[in-house]
Amino acid sequence: MPEDRRPDRRGGGGEGLPGLKGYDPVELADRVEARVCRDSERMYYRFRAARFYGGIATGDVMGCNLRCIFCWSMHGWAGRTGRMYTAWEAWEKLRGIARSRGYRRVRLSGGEPTIGFRHLEELIGYADSEGYLFILETNGILIGARREYARRLSAYNNLHVRVSIKACSPEWFHRLTGARPEAWRYQIEALKNLADYGVSHHAAIILGFGDKQCYRSLVEALEEADPGVTAHLEPEVIVMYPSVERRLRAAGLWPTTYARPP
Repeated sequence: MPEDRRPDRRGGGGEGLPGLKGYDPVELADRVEARVCRDSERMYYRFRAARFYGGIATGDVMGCNLRCIFCWSMHGWAGRTGRMYTAWEAWEKLRGIARSRGYRRVRLSGGEPTIGFRHLEELIGYADSEGYLFILETNGILIGARREYARRLSAYNNLHVRVSIKACSPEWFHRLTGARPEAWRYQIEALKNLADYGVSHHAAIILGFGDKQCYRSLVEALEEADPGVTAHLEPEVIVMYPSVERRLRAAGLWPTTYARPP
C-alpha cells in the first residue's frame, strides 16, 4: 500500500480549525474506489472529443473523493449508469477518438482519475508508448497524501499534471467541499511532490471565493511548496450550469466571478 502522509492538524495556515469538521477525502477515495474499480478496471460513463487544449480525447470516469458544491459533474456520478473498462479498452476508445479527430492529446475527466491508480498507470503507459500526451487533471489530494504516486508518475515521458486548487484557504476549502479543513494541505503537498520528482505540472486556482488577502496567502503557500509554480498559474472560474447555480444558492454562496455555459 502507498504511504499516506496526513497533514499535521497542529500546523499553521488554518489547519485543525476548531469547530470545523468534515470527511477525510483520502478515506472517501478508498470507499469510492471499491465501488468504481475492480482490479485494474475502472468505471466510465462516456468517451468524447473535447475542445480543450486545442482538441483532446476524453474519458469521463465515475467517482470522486471531493464533494465540491460547484462541481459540474456532480462528483462523477450524475445519476448515470456506467460500465467497467480495462485500461486497454479505455485506451482503444481514446485512441479511436484521437485518430478520427487528428488529436495528439488524451485525458480523463468527470471524476477523479487518481482513484484506481493501477488503471490510471496502465492507461498512461499506453498513451506514453504511442507518443500521445496524457494530461492528468486532478484535485491532487491523493498525490499529496501518497508521495509514492508522484514517484510512479515520474516514469512517464508524455505526461503533464494539472492540479486544480479548490480554495484559497482551509476555511474556504471546507465550505466549498465539505471536507476537513486540514485536507486543504494535500493539494499544496501534491505540487511539492510532483516538483520533487520532476513531473511536468502546473496549478489551476478556482477563483471567486475569498478576498484578495486569501489569494495572496495561497500564492505564498504555493511558492513555498513549489518555487516557480506561480509563474504559470491558471485562473479557473466555475461554469454556472443550472444545477451548480441551484446548489450555490441553496448554500448561500455566490462567486465574485463565473462563466455561463457555452
